Amino acid sequence: MLSNGDVMKTDQFNFGGFVKQLNNIMEMRFNHSLKQWDLTSSQFSVIMFLLHHQGQAINQKMIEEAFRLKGPTVTGIVKRLVEKDFIQRRPDPLDRRINYLELTKKGLELESLVCTEITRLETETLRGISPEHLDLLESLLHQILENITNQ
Repeated sequence: MLSNGDVMKTDQFNFGGFVKQLNNIMEMRFNHSLKQWDLTSSQFSVIMFLLHHQGQAINQKMIEEAFRLKGPTVTGIVKRLVEKDFIQRRPDPLDRRINYLELTKKGLELESLVCTEITRLETETLRGISPEHLDLLESLLHQILENITNQ
């Protein structure tokens, strides 16, 4: 089993495996940091999405599309966030099948607390990489995302 500092090395670069390792390690570290608020990275991502779309009518389907997740996955995330009082459901007055999602006061308070932790983790993760290389990395990752989503 690989520890946090180990990266699988092969004679040939395995892009997918490398990205998976990066994601697993970063998610594990982020989840560890979020434990103090009883949150997972998936739950926090939904909270941040709602923070960035305050004042807009956001429903579960929009979250599914934004994060490319299946309905049952988002249903579970939303259910737990409601149980923890981070978000609330507000029924659409015209179509009771649709629920809009809103942050509660407790959910709104998370932004400043957790953003400091995110900044710390990102700074640590990207340590030693020049701004020029970070710009290039961002550009390359956007291109890769575009390549795999437009197939």
